[in-house]
Amino acid sequence: MRIYRFLIVSLFLLHIQSFAQTTIPFVQQINAASSKISLASIQFIYTEDTALLQEINTFNIFLSNANKPSLKIKKSDTAAIKLVWNETMKDEAYKIELVGKNIHISGKKNGVFYGLMTLFQWMTQSVDKQNFVLRNDIYDFPAFTWRGMHLDVSRHFFPTGFIKKYIDILAMHKMNTFHWHLTDDQGWRIEIKKYPLLTGVGSKRKETMVDKHFDPYLGDRTPVEGYYTQDQIADIVKYAALRHITVVPEIEMPGHAQAALAAYPEFSCNKQASEVLTKWGVSEQVFCSDDQTIAFLKDILDEVMALFPSTYIHIGGDEVPKASWKACAVCQQKMKQQRLKNENELQSYFIRQIDDYVTSKGRRIIGWDEILEGGLAENAAVMSWRGEEGGISAAKQKHHVVMSPGSHCYFDHYQSKSSDEPLAIGGFTPIEKVYSYNPLPATLSDNEKEYILGAQGNVWTEYMQISSQVEYMAVPRLCALSEVLWSGDRKPGFDNFKTRLRTHFKTLDRYQILYAKTIFDITAEINTVGGKTTVALKNHFKQGQIHYTTDGNPPNTMSAIYNEKNPLVFTQHTPLKAQYFENGKALGAVFTTEILTK
Repeated sequence: MRIYRFLIVSLFLLHIQSFAQTTIPFVQQINAASSKISLASIQFIYTEDTALLQEINTFNIFLSNANKPSLKIKKSDTAAIKLVWNETMKDEAYKIELVGKNIHISGKKNGVFYGLMTLFQWMTQSVDKQNFVLRNDIYDFPAFTWRGMHLDVSRHFFPTGFIKKYIDILAMHKMNTFHWHLTDDQGWRIEIKKYPLLTGVGSKRKETMVDKHFDPYLGDRTPVEGYYTQDQIADIVKYAALRHITVVPEIEMPGHAQAALAAYPEFSCNKQASEVLTKWGVSEQVFCSDDQTIAFLKDILDEVMALFPSTYIHIGGDEVPKASWKACAVCQQKMKQQRLKNENELQSYFIRQIDDYVTSKGRRIIGWDEILEGGLAENAAVMSWRGEEGGISAAKQKHHVVMSPGSHCYFDHYQSKSSDEPLAIGGFTPIEKVYSYNPLPATLSDNEKEYILGAQGNVWTEYMQISSQVEYMAVPRLCALSEVLWSGDRKPGFDNFKTRLRTHFKTLDRYQILYAKTIFDITAEINTVGGKTTVALKNHFKQGQIHYTTDGNPPNTMSAIYNEKNPLVFTQHTPLKAQYFENGKALGAVFTTEILTK
């Protein structure tokens, strides 16, 4: 009995000692502390630096949103978190030190906030009646300066409450950039007071295409509308700043402009009336390259820059059909005047006008990698989405780069091969693929790699009509990307990450975040030789069991148990279904396949 108790205590202490290592993203340095503190004992929080008072208020809001009691703001020699301003530490870095019976978190404002987010995860991962004891000091800092997530609100509009929740999700994972895609062919979502028809007309579409019924087209006959007032935007920008997140607005140009041109057709090449696009894809309607249109866009950017203090303003620049320009006498004359060889160079000319203007206001533009075509504007940064080639080219030209390749960073792609997954645009980007990403291409020299600011995940919402679906598609792939960008080459590997992710689900649950559980899904290796088919089932976890059926019924705990040492063998047509179970509870989707032997 004594040996048994010793083993139980040892295992519990092992869990206690590793508690500091449950954080996502993974912390950079963990050291044994000179003392130990029960997490449950912490009741107070205080600072002697007035500049850090707001961090306390924000932290308590996070606790309240997670249904945890707020901490009392009171100086105490015991049971308190003390926030300490440390000007000598690197930007965004923080320390968590156990000092006597108190927890000290030190750094600059953003660093202290990230330290509090680490503590927030620990406090929300703990289960009632368990007394977690901290035994480690931490020194933590990010590998990349741009750690971002994107959200498209043009295709489907989401209320301000969800935008704030989305920002919270980014903040608790130490992301620092929210890329807000506000305009596109299917909707204009930002109030511009000088041009009220942008929202009066451009924010409304008469219907939306049903699923993928492109040809023949099928609409749902349900009107869609919505936009953010300037007051709402100012409020969201302030909200994000309190969570140390920069909001980068995107105003698409010269393409993806049909919603704007539905409101103001005089800025198109053909000057003809059109309506906000109701199907997905790329419209042939683009902004004309004449001086009046450039002036119109400068007016818009004036109001945008007044709302968003971010260094970068995203101007899109992607997927610009050139047919309108080729047929436009004004554009062709512009090409002759500027001695431009083709429409790609006309696009570059267009972007340079915007680049010069934004630069004159003390800001910088960033655009999708198509802005490289025809020549890159002098001060532009590039967001590389069509693979990494655009980012590599820009870095070699000494331009700053944010990596966002569709192969690893598009969270509108399917994350599971289960037939139960909601309709998506296509592609397959499982969480382990996201985790494997390295934003620093091996083909770049060390000096060239300095131009890689970081990376971001993109959430395009053609097939996401409600906010919970956005959460499901973004999380937990966002968690994996956060570790890529914060921990860098110190990330401990996917096996370690998947174990921490299970604990992290408690935090997501407390915050009422709907996340995908595809990490529990089963995969299969199927080989057919002659008339015999062999099926090897795989799962990320070993704590439970895989149950399977061959009669077409879904598996349950009474179904056959799969033994990974003995792959299944079939000699005839068989419907195979399998699912992972722990403690009698099904986790992940049902794996389904039809065994077809010859």
